[in-house]
This record gives sequence, C-alpha cells and structure tokens, in this order.
Amino acid sequence: MSGGEGSTREDRIQQRSLNRRAQQKLDLHRTILNAAIALFEREGYEKFSLRQVAEAVGYSPTAIYHHFTDKDELLYHVALDGYAVFGRYLQAGYDTGATSRDRLHASGLAYVRFGLSHPVQYRLMFMQRGDFFHRPRPPAYADVLDSLFILRRIVQEGLDSGEFRPRPPEDLTSLLWASVHGLVSLALATRFFEHTDVVALYERHMEVLFQELFG
Repeated sequence: MSGGEGSTREDRIQQRSLNRRAQQKLDLHRTILNAAIALFEREGYEKFSLRQVAEAVGYSPTAIYHHFTDKDELLYHVALDGYAVFGRYLQAGYDTGATSRDRLHASGLAYVRFGLSHPVQYRLMFMQRGDFFHRPRPPAYADVLDSLFILRRIVQEGLDSGEFRPRPPEDLTSLLWASVHGLVSLALATRFFEHTDVVALYERHMEVLFQELFG
C-alpha cells in the first residue's frame, strides 16, 4: 500500500470518527433539551435546575455544563427550539391559504394548536420569559423564522390587496396577536377552558375579527 492510499484511508477513518462524535454531541444535546422540557413541565420555573436535568439523563452536572453554561442558557435553547417549531406551524398555515383571509385564519389556528400542544415552550417564549423573544439568536438558529413576521406579512398583503379595511398595520398585527395569545394563555394558565373549547372559541373570535377587517 502506497503512502498516499494509507493516508487517504486514515483520513476517512478520522472523518468518520469526527462525524460520529458530532452526532453523539447532537444526540446528547437533544436528550438534554427533552429532559429539560419534561422537568420544566413537572417542576415549574422556580424549582427547575441543571442538576435535575443531569440526573434525568444519567450524566454528571459537569457534562451538562459542557453543553449549557447555566439554567438560563438551557431554558433559552428550549425556547429557541420552540421558536423553530412555531415558525413551521405558522408557515404551514400561511401556505394553505389562497387569500389573506384564508391565510390569517389558518395561521391563527396553527398558532393556537402550537400553544396547546407545546405548553412548556409556549410559556417560556411568551409568558414567563418573554425576554427570550428579543435576544440575539446564536448562529445555529439564525434562520429560525420570526414568528411575528408571518402575521405582519399577512396583514400587509391584506392591506395592499384591499382585502382588509385601511388601518395602521401595526395596530392590526397587535390586535390579532393579542387575540390568539390571550386564548392560548388562558388555556395554559387556568382550567377555565378545555383545549377543544379553545379551538371553538378561536373560530368565534375570528368571526368577530373578520367583521372588523372585512365588514
């Protein structure tokens, strides 16, 4: 075997080893996030700790600190993970509509369904740690959709096409966001609404809002 062939073989082995380690790191990162979500849901924000997460995944606290410097950073990454999924929900809703009205309805329903099915992330994103929404995102999350961008886009398109009655787009965006956020927050923070009731109530909210938007 020539030196070149041996070197190439060694390079391939080294690259496979690097790939395997990178995948193991990603797998552990995902495992830690999943454990954090489960613990946060069970223990709440105040009682949540990195030590509990370490015990849940079977690693030492030191190993967890190799991935996240403290509780705040871990919870921020839980929220970042939520923003990514949330953006996909809203984009899917937008993509199903042929008109601004259809897109608004479908994206709002997607918003509600995300909040009800991802309560831990939603609380961190918009209720308990709203400051996460305004933090600069790390490079790995640079392409995460701005969840409000889709709503702003629908509103602007509806105004530009004449589908929506003329009014400041910022006012419309705030009104629509406050409406769906209020429904989801009440469902997560109280027992007043069953989840199926929230979806039905959303439909009634949209009927009222559509009368204001379209007449």
